[in-house]
Amino acid sequence: MTAIWPPPPDLDSLKELFATADIEGLIADECPLDEYDPEAKHFYEATIGFPTSKFAAEQTLPSLEQLWVKQFMLNDEQLAQRRPALLKLAQQIARFFGPEAKPQVRPQT
Repeated sequence: MTAIWPPPPDLDSLKELFATADIEGLIADECPLDEYDPEAKHFYEATIGFPTSKFAAEQTLPSLEQLWVKQFMLNDEQLAQRRPALLKLAQQIARFFGPEAKPQVRPQT
């Protein structure tokens, strides 16, 4: 049996990516690590069944922007301030789940 590569996004991985991105700086301000779980869950649910091609950064960024506007009630200026961090998150999602994803291996010790 051959595993699908890349694998579709899983909720736990997305939660970790969203928390690491810390777009709003909430975790840096000592909020719990699950602070972005609702956003990760919304993204996960909205993308279930998407083909790998939909997880390229340029495909993912608009979805993340729409999600952030809705969840944090952002205006255009506020969104523009967050766009570089959202782009980095989109790139991380693409790195793990997009068409260019490579298997991640731990270095030999």
